[in-house]
Amino acid sequence: MRSDILKIKYHLMVAIAAAGMFSQPSLARDIAFSQDTTPIVHGEQSLVTSDQMLDISTSNSSALRMEGEQLIRVNKIDKAVSVLAKSVEMSPADMDGRILYAEALEKKLAQQTTKNPQLYNLAIKQWLYIAKRGDYMDQKVQGLKHLSNICGSKPRMLETEDRFLARVLKPEDQQVAEGRAKAGTENY
Repeated sequence: MRSDILKIKYHLMVAIAAAGMFSQPSLARDIAFSQDTTPIVHGEQSLVTSDQMLDISTSNSSALRMEGEQLIRVNKIDKAVSVLAKSVEMSPADMDGRILYAEALEKKLAQQTTKNPQLYNLAIKQWLYIAKRGDYMDQKVQGLKHLSNICGSKPRMLETEDRFLARVLKPEDQQVAEGRAKAGTENY
């Protein structure tokens, strides 16, 4: 009796394994599909760059974050800012994406000779968010370090976020010079 049950189980497992082999696509078709690049080749038959390949389909926030990180590496800061902004909009709780976004904003700010106050304020707000709500201690310390580098100040011990922002943010019509307001303008 026991041997009959074992034989039935054995034949059942063989049948399931055989059905699995027949349901898989053929290897030749997979190779042909993976080597067919005609849809992603330009009219002049030149290869697609990695930058263009990422533009084809980036539908989730982690893919956008990786694209933004790559754009930062190749020093395409303006495009990185827009891609990472979209990533942060799609997944606001993703602290790694927000850190990359804040770094891109800071690099864009560093490239400007006369600093854009809107960009300055946005970078300050992003780093403050990271410093206050980072998932890990190293993220919070990184946020405080960048706040100190950009505006020359960190939030004080019992200072609220609103008071800190009122103290360090610049009016939209005022230009920012190297972490401080230009000479002759009042500092809030």
